[in-house]
Amino acid sequence: MKIAFFTDDYLPFVHGVTTSIQNYRYALEKLGHEVYIIAPKKRGYKENDDHVIRLFSINPYIFDKKPVSVFYPGLARKLDKYQFDIVHSHTQPYMGVLAQAVAKRQGVPHVTTIHTLFSELLDDYPVAVKTGIIGFTFAYPVVFKAKPILPFKTRREIMELSSADADSIMKKQAWYLLAAMASRTDGCITPSAHLAQSLVDNGLTAPYEVLPNGVRLERYKASKATDSPLKKKRDEKLIIAVARLSGEKRQTVLIDAMTHLKSNARLVLVGDGPEEANLMNKAAELGVKDRVVFMGRQSPEVVAALLKQADVFALASYRFDNQPMVILEAIASGLPVVYCDDNLKEGLTTDNSLLAGGIEGTHFAEAFDKLLSDDTQLKEMVAASRALSRKFDIVHLAKRLEMYYQQRIAVLENDSN
Repeated sequence: MKIAFFTDDYLPFVHGVTTSIQNYRYALEKLGHEVYIIAPKKRGYKENDDHVIRLFSINPYIFDKKPVSVFYPGLARKLDKYQFDIVHSHTQPYMGVLAQAVAKRQGVPHVTTIHTLFSELLDDYPVAVKTGIIGFTFAYPVVFKAKPILPFKTRREIMELSSADADSIMKKQAWYLLAAMASRTDGCITPSAHLAQSLVDNGLTAPYEVLPNGVRLERYKASKATDSPLKKKRDEKLIIAVARLSGEKRQTVLIDAMTHLKSNARLVLVGDGPEEANLMNKAAELGVKDRVVFMGRQSPEVVAALLKQADVFALASYRFDNQPMVILEAIASGLPVVYCDDNLKEGLTTDNSLLAGGIEGTHFAEAFDKLLSDDTQLKEMVAASRALSRKFDIVHLAKRLEMYYQQRIAVLENDSN
């Protein structure tokens, strides 16, 4: 099959969506398919991949100045020469709209994967997210020639709305829009069951499939702790967190946990982002500067080595993540996971992870101390993580995606006859 991945999030930006796309492309190509990626052009970034199609974009100066593709009449027609067998969008606004137009022109199915809980970005990026929600609320009926998607049934509801309710209404509207856009496709994929249920609760009508993100297990099996750039002290443990340094990832909670931790351990934060300077200041203010290591952004190979060197993986985000790629990378490295969001299920069991008793630093400190003081339990959880990671082998999951594509193609062909 000739497959088109449409995405607003791609290299040089490295995060969960980008990693998931790269992993699935790798596995689908290994299965004999041809995969093209259609993404915005990033100023100053040289593209050397002939299967990545970069589109003219502008810089809206939001979300760390990520580029946004510019749509214009005839853009979808320019992709006719590729004659895809299936179109797969990985973001719904912007590129998801173009994917829908391309699929319609070429008479092929359009499936979409919901990677991000956009509604949960509202607290950390209020201006950008509110602007986007309002913009797509007005654009939706124009773009899709459909009835408006609104959070209110009557004018009275708008008049009676208090300022305290505004944010909750915005979040609800984000869910409505996401479900409505997904419903216009031929199939919706979600990496987690709890996200699928939320979409259904908010109006999703398209057939959906729960298909987890996958990981290239060979990279983590081959990695060596000795390749890590960090020197591990004698008799110390390393707690590692790999994530963008931003409000929704809540690294400040992990830094606070270090002030309560009794175990001889350091916290290793891998990643960069807008909160880096604030987090460094926080560590200094709390007197744990020597117990928190900021590694910055690292290559996938270095990240794999750091994970192999660590003893525990920590994830402090709460009610934000869908199915984090970093959890899969952690368990592929044989790491126990400490987390606080009980919505997260994929890759986490009582055998290989520990759900903290709450969402604050004290709760994480208690969980860390419990694990780090029991070498026997740590070894058992290491073995459990490694065993569980086999379930998320990307080639195995790509075969399921391949089958889903074939089903959607067959349904569209039957409907056309």
